Order: sequence, then C-alpha cells, then structure tokens
Amino acid sequence: MKLLQRYIFSQVFLPAILSLSALAVLALLTQSLQTLDLIVENRQSAATFFYITILALPQLIGIIMPLAVFMAAIYALNRMTNDSELVVAKANGVSPWAMGTPVLRLGVYALILHLIINLLLQPLAFRQMRAEILTVKTDIASQMVQSGRFVTPAPDLTVYAREIRTDGELLDVLIHDGRDAESKSTHTAKTGRLQRSENATSLILFNGSVQTPIEGGGLDVIDFQTYQLDLSDVVALDNVLRLKPSDRFLHELLRPDPLDYVTPKLRREMTAEGHARLAAPLWNMALVLIAMSFLLRGQHSKLGHGRKIAICAVTGFVFRLIGFAAASSAEGDAALNPIQYAIPLLVILVCIFLLTRRKKTRFGQKRRRRSYISARADYLAAEGLS
Repeated sequence: MKLLQRYIFSQVFLPAILSLSALAVLALLTQSLQTLDLIVENRQSAATFFYITILALPQLIGIIMPLAVFMAAIYALNRMTNDSELVVAKANGVSPWAMGTPVLRLGVYALILHLIINLLLQPLAFRQMRAEILTVKTDIASQMVQSGRFVTPAPDLTVYAREIRTDGELLDVLIHDGRDAESKSTHTAKTGRLQRSENATSLILFNGSVQTPIEGGGLDVIDFQTYQLDLSDVVALDNVLRLKPSDRFLHELLRPDPLDYVTPKLRREMTAEGHARLAAPLWNMALVLIAMSFLLRGQHSKLGHGRKIAICAVTGFVFRLIGFAAASSAEGDAALNPIQYAIPLLVILVCIFLLTRRKKTRFGQKRRRRSYISARADYLAAEGLS
C-alpha cells in the first residue's frame, strides 16, 4: 500500500510543479505589462524592471497555487485511470480514500506553503516593491532631465543635458531660469549633479558660467567652478511610503496600530484582507478533494471520462470564483468574513463524506433486480404447471 501511495504522489507532484510554473510565468507576463509603463516613463534600467516584477511573484503564486494543484490532480488521476492503474488498484480492494490520500497530502503541503507565502513572504516582498516604486517615482533625475532633450519641469524653467551617465552625472548642462522675471539667467556647465536632502533639492553645476541680461542689450557673464541652483520649489515629490493592505502583516491587518489613522473603510478592507490570507489556503484541499470525488468514484468507462472531467473542472473553478467573490464582498461588510472560511470548509466536508461512504445499490437497481426475480419465479412456476 505504501508503495502504491508513493507512486501516486510522484505522479501528481510533477504535474503540480509544471502547472504552477506555467501559470506563474503567465501571471508574471501580465504583471510586467503594468510595470513596464512605470519603468519607461521614469527611464529606469531593465534590472529595476525585473526586480519589481519578481517582487510581485509571491502574491501571484498564492493566487494560482490552488488552481495549479487542482489541475495537476485532475490530470494525474485521469491518466492513471486511462492506463488502468487505478482500475487494477480498485480490483485489489484498495478504497478510493486510500488511493486519494497521496493527492490529499499534496494539497496539505500546498496549504502549508500557501500559508507561509500569505503570512510572511507576500508582505515582505510587497513592502520592498512599494519602496522600490517610490524610489522610481521620486527619482528627480528622471523627472527633470532627459538625455539630449530640452525638458521644462516648471514654467519658465528649461533644462538640457547632452548625456546622463549611469552614476547620475550630467554632461554639458544648459539651464534657462526665467522664474523670476526681473533676474532671468542662463547657466551653462561642463558637468552637473542633482542633489536631494530632506529639506531641499538642488542642482550642483561645475565649471561653467551664468549669463544674465542687463540694460542696453548686453550680458553679465560670471564664471564659476561650483554653482548651486535651488530647485526645491520645482521638485515637490511625495516621498512618504504608504502601505496598502496587501503590504501589511497579519497582526497589522487585524489589530492596526492605534497611532495610525485608519478610516472605517480602510479598516474593513484590512480585516477582509487578513481573513482572506487565512482562508485562501483552504482552497488547496477543497479543490483537490473535488477532483478526488469526481475521478475516484463511479464506474470505469472504456470510452473515457471527458464529460466527468469537464464537470469537475467547471465545478472547481466556479467554487473558487465564489471564494474570490466572498473575499471581495467582505471588504464592504465585515459580517461576511466568516463566509470566506465557510465555503471551502463546506466543500471539504461534503467531499470527504462522498469519498468515505460505502457505495450503495441504487433504488432503481434493487427494483429491477426484484422484478427479474419475480419474472423468473413466474416462469418456473408456469413450466412446472405445464
């Protein structure tokens, strides 16, 4: 028995890994389209793009893991049925529950991994991703200067740099500052560097000159080695890291810090997110049990089980969509949070009941059998009388 269960587990484990990998790649491609616009607009490197995309992977894995395990269970059980492996096991007296135990074990492993992702890996990754996105959005070099182009970050202020090096140094800088109508000036410099502190933002220019118009149409030219141009009134970026419910740990969702200002709407969203983190892993077992209930019960058909598999797949996906709908509805009404647990638990209990109950002869079969016996008795009686 142990050898059979190890074999069944090996047959379902590899498809689960392949399904999870394929769905994760597909989800990453979808996520990357959202990140691509941010990277292109702010002129960030490909490394930043891939880093932000990878940080979204834990949440994506948490969403698709129950579906990947479900698809793997359907595939493995159907293949072993078509190869008559499960048929032979049934003929030797192995119960459906005993054959399904390795598949259920995979569901339990997936549940534990899903719980670790939801409670630890996702908030850690999302916090880092949120900080990285904030760094990209508050990159003053990308906001003010573009290599080889005249940029106007504010009215009457034009900035040009021939080249921007990887370390942030600007080459051949030209700045026309007309923000003050009485003292317009043009700055040129061989190099420059944007500098930002907590209270101010400035552009440090090196080896250049300042040309200021004077009365009579002339220019007042002042050469400098170092010149600081204040840009604090131009760069007014919000550099405060604000966490969303998806970025918080479980204790922060269910018991927020009293010092944090949390609106009633945000509190409902945080509570719903916290319960969803705990309830979602249950779907790994629920969907696996649905697959077992459909494919380990009933008679073997030489024509295949296409119809049964289709009904099983639709049933599993519909129940999972109901779970997503319950989590979404709970964000507006906290009283719906218990439903997030009730739906997968109810599916688990019903499937366990179907797998463990003994198969009984249907009422119609009994009736047909009694009719046959009665007809046979009448026939024998008639033969005796004759």
